[in-house]
Amino acid sequence: MKLLSKESIIFYSILGAFAGFVVAPFIRSLIDYSFTIEILITTAVILPLYYFAKKFFLILKTKYFA
Repeated sequence: MKLLSKESIIFYSILGAFAGFVVAPFIRSLIDYSFTIEILITTAVILPLYYFAKKFFLILKTKYFA
């Protein structure tokens, strides 16, 4: 997937909105640490989310839309 393609921009925009408005607040509500530690833990969850979502999207794209 090219970084600046139309599909890539739409995909990362939707994934970023989901991560920013759903995943991150949920994770931060579960833990009660300092702000810095909360950001590190949240980042440690969201970055793999991007990786696996991209792999899943590419599998779907090649299997069903090729």
